[in-house]
Amino acid sequence: MKEITITASKSDAHRAWICACLSGMTGHPCRVSLEGGSDDISATVSCMEALKNAGRGGEAALHCRESGSTLRFLLPVTAALGVHGKFYPEGRLPQRPLSPLYEELEKHGCRLSAPGIVPFEIEGQLTPGTFTIPGNVSSQYISGLLFALPLLEEDSVIEIPGGLQSAGYVKMTERTLQRFGIQFKDSGSRIEIPGKQTYSGPDIYKVEGDWSNAAFWMTMGAIGEEPVSVHGLQSGTAQGDSAMLALLQKFGADAQMQGDTVTVRPACGKLQGMEIDAGNIPDIVPELALTACLAEGTTVISHAERLRMKESDRLTAVSAVLNGLGADIEEKPDGLVIHGSGGQKLTGGEADGFHDHRIVMMAAAASTACQNPVTILGSEAASKSYPTFFEEMKKAGLDGKVIRK
Repeated sequence: MKEITITASKSDAHRAWICACLSGMTGHPCRVSLEGGSDDISATVSCMEALKNAGRGGEAALHCRESGSTLRFLLPVTAALGVHGKFYPEGRLPQRPLSPLYEELEKHGCRLSAPGIVPFEIEGQLTPGTFTIPGNVSSQYISGLLFALPLLEEDSVIEIPGGLQSAGYVKMTERTLQRFGIQFKDSGSRIEIPGKQTYSGPDIYKVEGDWSNAAFWMTMGAIGEEPVSVHGLQSGTAQGDSAMLALLQKFGADAQMQGDTVTVRPACGKLQGMEIDAGNIPDIVPELALTACLAEGTTVISHAERLRMKESDRLTAVSAVLNGLGADIEEKPDGLVIHGSGGQKLTGGEADGFHDHRIVMMAAAASTACQNPVTILGSEAASKSYPTFFEEMKKAGLDGKVIRK
């Protein structure tokens, strides 16, 4: 049995740090407790400290690195505080979309640089009112507004036309806000947020374990040669990627949760292909695609088009890497079609990490089901969300066929 203690949830940590800092700015200090960290979390911590030091109406240099969550969450928060913010995005982040949040901020008192400019600047005082964010774009826009709008002098509304994708991430934001005393009314397609609210957090906020990162270890348990147990996870979480447990079970894997531990045992060629709607779980598509490679029959992953605008074009990257290791995957505009091997191992080979943390970790996980070693180019990208990933892999004895370059 391979044993892993999972790191803190990146998604939960972003939200906790933002709320804790806003709470501290109004005289209600809150300490955030978390297991481990990552480049993305460090970016949010750094930016919130800069906003705190700037104070209302000041100026701040905000080094968000490659963290899309940091940029999208903090643009509205910066505007709500009336801070002249200079954001310094890195990597592919300057090219990633900001619409329709960009236009909504402009409509409500803000002046912004042209998209793609570095530093990306925002000035002006955010004004209350009605903000319209379609449900089929990034949920991070909605979360950013949810953090910001309670700070305004009057009430606001977020209108969400169309079905909300990645709804679990909005629920996670709302759950965190409630822990900090923030009130709102969510009717599904409309969220009403009273103004003049004050963040008031608990003395200590314990960050949950990360289901998104746990999904890689769970996948290794399903497709590899030995059972894997992942400790430190929370049932009943708002993390949408906790769906990985039920999806592995649907594939036919022996995956169980007891207490805070998920244990997944090798499926021994019994995995079955299926259809997967990835609209609410885009981040675990790499793990799902890898699992499907070892299943019998065909797996179709759909509604995953937003993955094209991540750290890489993640649909292209997943298909390129796994096909290069011996899989049979067709890339579609909104997803992937995976023709499973029926339990036959992949061949192995060289994998380009595409400068994308989740692609790097997927390639490493794939090595546990390969006949030959997997050489990963750009493996350092894993530090964006999981700096100790390869250390944990070695400690658990799962790195026998991984070569890092």
